[in-house]
Amino acid sequence: MRIVAVTEGSQAEKKGIRTGDKIVAIDGVLVRDHLDLMYYASEESFVLTLHRGTYEFMAQIDNTLDYGFELEPMAYRRCGNNCVFCFIDQNPPGMRKEIGFKDEDYRLSFIDGSYVTMANLTESDMERIVAQHLSPLYVSIHAVDPAVRRFLLGLKKEDNLLDKLDRLTYAGIVFHTQIVVCPGINDGDVLKETILALRKRYPGVSSVAVVPVGLTAHRENLYPLTAVDALCAEKTISIVDSLHNQFADETDDGFVYCSDEWYLKAGREVPPESYYDHFPQIENGVGMVRDFLDASKDIESKIADAGRYRQGRFVFVTGVSMGPYIGDLAQRISTIPGIEARSLTVVNEFFGASVTVSGLLTGRDITKNLSGIEADEIVVLPPNCLNGDGVFLDDMKPSEMAGQLGVQVLQAEYDPAALFLL
Repeated sequence: MRIVAVTEGSQAEKKGIRTGDKIVAIDGVLVRDHLDLMYYASEESFVLTLHRGTYEFMAQIDNTLDYGFELEPMAYRRCGNNCVFCFIDQNPPGMRKEIGFKDEDYRLSFIDGSYVTMANLTESDMERIVAQHLSPLYVSIHAVDPAVRRFLLGLKKEDNLLDKLDRLTYAGIVFHTQIVVCPGINDGDVLKETILALRKRYPGVSSVAVVPVGLTAHRENLYPLTAVDALCAEKTISIVDSLHNQFADETDDGFVYCSDEWYLKAGREVPPESYYDHFPQIENGVGMVRDFLDASKDIESKIADAGRYRQGRFVFVTGVSMGPYIGDLAQRISTIPGIEARSLTVVNEFFGASVTVSGLLTGRDITKNLSGIEADEIVVLPPNCLNGDGVFLDDMKPSEMAGQLGVQVLQAEYDPAALFLL
């Protein structure tokens, strides 16, 4: 692991560590990546073995202090699957290189909660997961029927998924799983079979999220998948929620959950908070709407009772799926003295109108829809439309949007009241 920066005055600098040095061992144990640093550097202090030029040296690091060095990013494993529903294959041309990278790395699953199929796990990987107890992991199942799974993932041979799950759950590894439903392929009886097979591995398999396939307008030369419609949504909800209720009766844990999109597509209200148990898959769109509704339930009194709060004219940007909820929120907030709010539902032209979630809105689509905004209005972006670097999917920055429109641009938090409380 190469060190790419050393903080001036830090313990690393005082120990003689320089940019370009490479960490090769921790307390004498050879290390491969950041995960090993997290695992082995667990004591109050540890000894690094570093390589520089033609020699090695050692440095003792106090773990109670900031290390004072920065490592180069991990080299992530590229996905070798050829999934018929892969969203990255449906990106429009011209997107930045990072967005087109297909990762399939169990380390990212542990560190960031990224979903992997585990199709590329080696024996060495399995041993490391057990030895370092990398738990929980997040796994895309899609189907347990070998032929269906091979087709969906574009695998040339059986990847023995259930054997891997059995071995790892026996060793104490916990899994959160997902099933991306492609109508006519892994819905109906295939979906039910998959859920029941995963339930047999409970509590090692802790939860299952059932999500609809996402299709963009850029599927040229790709497998002709069918979009999820209201009828498919109703049938899927019926299967999933029936099993959910059965499991909840057995263990007080529903285990399997429909993502919010199913209820929105079916024109139904999302379930109450009790349906989601401890919200194990909220980052996967399972319970986000319910969490939002509950968080904004008493927003008028929460803001008004604060005494001091942000005032002004606000434009809440949202995608099509959350449009009605954000519209209702804007109306209620407008009853608070000093606040005037309206919602703006943006149709996704970048990926296509079938993509309705706010997290996939681009800066350019939003800016285009805000062309008539007034100078004293404040744009409020959805909390999930920017990446960790504060950039939209199309590389646009909120500051660029603000400059083009001549207005202030803010990013909301998942608690809608947080924007106003000072």
